[in-house]
Amino acid sequence: MISNRLSRWTLLFFACALGNFLAAEGLALAGSTWPLRPVSAPGTLIAVHLLAVGWLLLLVLGALFQFVPVITSRPLVSQRLSLATLAAVQTGLLAMVGGFLGITGEAPALAPALPVGGAVVLLGALIACVNVGAPLLRARPLPLPGRMVLSGLAFLLLTVSLGLSFALALAVPAAAPRLAPLVAGIGGHALAGLGGWFTLTAMGVSYKLLPMFMLAPEERGMLGHCVHLAGAAGFALAVAAGIARIWLPAAALELAQMAGYSAVALAAGLYLWDVARIYRTRKRAMIEIHNRAAIGAFAFLGLAVLLAAGSLAMGRLAAEAPIVVFLTLFGWLSGLGLSQLYKVVPFLTWLSRYGNSLGRGKVPRVQDLVKEVRGYSWLVAYFLGVLLAAVSALFRSPGAFRPCLALAALATLGLSLEYWRGWRASYVRACAPVSAVPPFSHEQRG
Repeated sequence: MISNRLSRWTLLFFACALGNFLAAEGLALAGSTWPLRPVSAPGTLIAVHLLAVGWLLLLVLGALFQFVPVITSRPLVSQRLSLATLAAVQTGLLAMVGGFLGITGEAPALAPALPVGGAVVLLGALIACVNVGAPLLRARPLPLPGRMVLSGLAFLLLTVSLGLSFALALAVPAAAPRLAPLVAGIGGHALAGLGGWFTLTAMGVSYKLLPMFMLAPEERGMLGHCVHLAGAAGFALAVAAGIARIWLPAAALELAQMAGYSAVALAAGLYLWDVARIYRTRKRAMIEIHNRAAIGAFAFLGLAVLLAAGSLAMGRLAAEAPIVVFLTLFGWLSGLGLSQLYKVVPFLTWLSRYGNSLGRGKVPRVQDLVKEVRGYSWLVAYFLGVLLAAVSALFRSPGAFRPCLALAALATLGLSLEYWRGWRASYVRACAPVSAVPPFSHEQRG
């Protein structure tokens, strides 16, 4: 049955991820984070990890648990491992939140919770890598999106391992004195996560979803291979050279780091060019709203790369790094995630609720599960809020930051409600088929 091929827990991953996203936005609106507080403030650290671990990590893993079996035609190792991943990542994140309060002096007794939480998140990442890595490694031949996901998984393990090392160095310095110098490599930790893990994986997934929903050619040719190789090699070189410079401040390592950054910029430019080619060569005349809105996310990727390159050329990368991270987290990665969820949630809901009822009654279309005018309005409001917030931070106007971000947070809440209505099929109750199967039913779990 169609529903038996669905990932049982993907929609639950999405729900938890959105909850963490809204919590992070709430912290920012309360004035507890950058730019109203220092980057090292507990609120900033908590919000960043709510975004990176609680929102994006759960979002991407939930998507991969559905996506990988599609591109490999092989099942996951176990649906139960998916649930174990969710439990480990969410539990570890909550412990890390307490730990950040501990290492910053807010609640010193909670400091040991930081490495404990980091270890639990690492366990969740390892379980996820086994669950999706096995079908990827067994697939022959593995298409480009699958190879990019494999590269991303390697960076995921590197990112979480580095994070656990930082946590040990900060929370229990006496027990891990040799790890103390690693704290200076926090930039490599961020680059491995936002770049090597999230960006490479997002690129790989988009290489499948964009052509699939726009009826464009899926084969990316040499351009797609160049994006993958330049991106993976560039992120690896930049992270490795940056970490090595902690102990060996050699000019050669600085040159290697610059070469890595250049390769990353090249990969981003080629990717954006290739995405434009997908839009131009599509066979679907009308672009659906989730892919129209995704253009905003691609624009933010270009803005983040341009700002990073310009700041690096002027020797101001350290000063502008928080804005680059903001553009990457909120504009590129979160924007792409929110826009694609507007298609993925109703699509999975349609398969689980109506897929087994084809030919046995009146079945609505996927687009009938949502109100596209509402969704597109919220997506536009989200991107506008993020852009205005970024501009206010760039021009050192922290007082204007919160009202601008409030627009993005309101849009996030509005979109979350639309996803909920789509999952509940609230807009199509009048035409529900007789044999409809509700999501997460016993039949789906079989």
